[in-house]
Amino acid sequence: MTRAAPERRQHARVLAHLFGMIGLAAAVLGTSGQVLAANRLFHALAPGIVRHVRARLRLTDEVADRLVGEAFSLRRAHSRGDSVHCFPIRWGDGASPAIGHLIALQGSARDTLSGASGILLIAPLQPRPEPDRLLLQRLFDLSPAEARVASGIVAGRTIQAIAEDFSVSRETVRSQLKTVLAKTGSKRQLDLAVLLAALSFPSAQS
Repeated sequence: MTRAAPERRQHARVLAHLFGMIGLAAAVLGTSGQVLAANRLFHALAPGIVRHVRARLRLTDEVADRLVGEAFSLRRAHSRGDSVHCFPIRWGDGASPAIGHLIALQGSARDTLSGASGILLIAPLQPRPEPDRLLLQRLFDLSPAEARVASGIVAGRTIQAIAEDFSVSRETVRSQLKTVLAKTGSKRQLDLAVLLAALSFPSAQS
């Protein structure tokens, strides 16, 4: 038994490291939510997103922290629960938000990592750069104003923000967006964002 605990902790470190190799901040959590092992990407999130990473895991976002606590309480009470919990994580100082994925360990994974309950992955959301407006005009026959709206949508900006940036009304932006949707063959704003985000936009200046 004295050799089993260090071996399990080593397995937890290896698992966290493997997630780090694909660019994901990861921590292996115990049955009470304590951190058993975490990779360097996870530690780098302190103190902005994570705090007290060596003891009971806490998130600076109180809502997200409560969701994590409730997930562990449910598993302790019923020995199971949803295998994956996804939730937004907000933090201050104008930084980008993040998405948390709490994955419950089950079956052989739980046996191998005895004492571990789940893995918390945190992926900060990076703002997407706006595509080249001139290229948008050429590809979809958009007017300069329509390209401006399309570029803002793919960058995740709201209609209100686009209207304020260019001193026009929200109704004007909505009208331009409706035309952009028709010209690009998109049914919804989300479809447009996915379409344009999937394209590779080299610089139009050459």
